[in-house]
Amino acid sequence: ARDLFVFACHTGAAYCDLMELSRLHLVRDDEGSLWLKFNRQKTGVLCRIKLLPEAIRIIEKYKSDERERLLPQMKYATYQSYLKALRLRAGIAFPFTTHTARHTFATLITLEQGVPIETVSKMLGHSNVNMTERYAKVTPQKLFVEFERFLSFTEDMQMSI
Repeated sequence: ARDLFVFACHTGAAYCDLMELSRLHLVRDDEGSLWLKFNRQKTGVLCRIKLLPEAIRIIEKYKSDERERLLPQMKYATYQSYLKALRLRAGIAFPFTTHTARHTFATLITLEQGVPIETVSKMLGHSNVNMTERYAKVTPQKLFVEFERFLSFTEDMQMSI
C-alpha cells in the first residue's frame, strides 16, 4: 500500500488508473526519459506524465516477466484500510485517502515547482483547468509536512499484499 501511495504521489494517477497500468503504458522519449501515457478511466482524457526517479524505482521493484501490470493489485477497500493503518501508526492526524496522492502530486510535485497549471491539468487528465484550480487552492505546507512524516515512518516497512 505504501508503494502504491508513493507512486501515486509521484505521478498523480488515481487508484483506478494505477490498477490498470501496464508495460504498454510506458514510453521513452527521444532523450531516453521514461513516461506514463494512458487515458484516464474517469474522463477518457490522455495523461502524459514524465516519471520521476522514485516512481521508476517502484516500477523496477515490482517488474516481473510473468505479469503485464506495473504495480501490485489491491482491492480499493484493502488499500484504504492499509493507508489508514499506516497513517495512524505514524501518528498523522490529517486524514488522507487514495485521492490525497493526486493532491500531493498537483501541489508539491508540480505547482509548487512552477509547472504551469495548464500542464498540470493535462498531466492529471482533467477535462478542464477549472478542476485543477481546486487543487491549487490546497495549502501545501501541512500536506508536505504530513507526507514527509508518512515517508520517514514507513520507509523501512514491508507489508505483504
